[in-house]
Amino acid sequence: MSAPDPSAPYRVDGETLRKDAPLLVLLALDVVFGLAAWSRMPVRVPIHWGVSGQVNGWGPAWVNAILVPGIALLIYLTFLYIPLIDPLHRNYGAFGGPLRFLRWLVVGFLVVVHVLVVLVSLGVAVPMDTAMRVALPLLFMGIGTRLPSLKHNWFFGIRTPWTLASDEVWTRTHALGGKVWTVGGLVLVPCAFLPAPAGLVVLVAGIAVLALVPAVYSAVIFRRPSP
Repeated sequence: MSAPDPSAPYRVDGETLRKDAPLLVLLALDVVFGLAAWSRMPVRVPIHWGVSGQVNGWGPAWVNAILVPGIALLIYLTFLYIPLIDPLHRNYGAFGGPLRFLRWLVVGFLVVVHVLVVLVSLGVAVPMDTAMRVALPLLFMGIGTRLPSLKHNWFFGIRTPWTLASDEVWTRTHALGGKVWTVGGLVLVPCAFLPAPAGLVVLVAGIAVLALVPAVYSAVIFRRPSP
């Protein structure tokens, strides 16, 4: 497979949608799944879980049936079209593949969440707290594998004042951030099986570290001359 042409402009055309066809089919199937399950759900369904993993919030069935697929579709369209208004639009040709991967990853994550939520609404015993403590680190791992491939832009990646101000800081921060998110996500996965609320505390603290380390690093290297 030939390498992406960094000079090629980013566009949303038939070829883009053809490559996304499996994802669009998945989204459509998820919508059908939610609609088909809606009539089988009780009037009130679980919509929120506390730190102990117990349900502490209830809502109408339509929320669990169609809200998450709607959010997933909105995020997909945002990923697809927002590069067109980016002032750094010219850089997207160099990371079209990684951007497509992230599009698939985030939408796929939401589809998995929706399926689990629907199953819970239908009375299936799904440990949502544990499932999410596994899924979120895996999401960070997946994003981490593509962070070093992202070129300077205003919408995707680690956007701090320092990465946005310098191509070099952007590149070095994303190289480090990719390693931190990939390894950190891997470390957090087994922590998902810690008893509540320890598992949630570790997850929140871990995500905070994953966010802060690259941000602080970008500030530090911005103030230091290049080696």
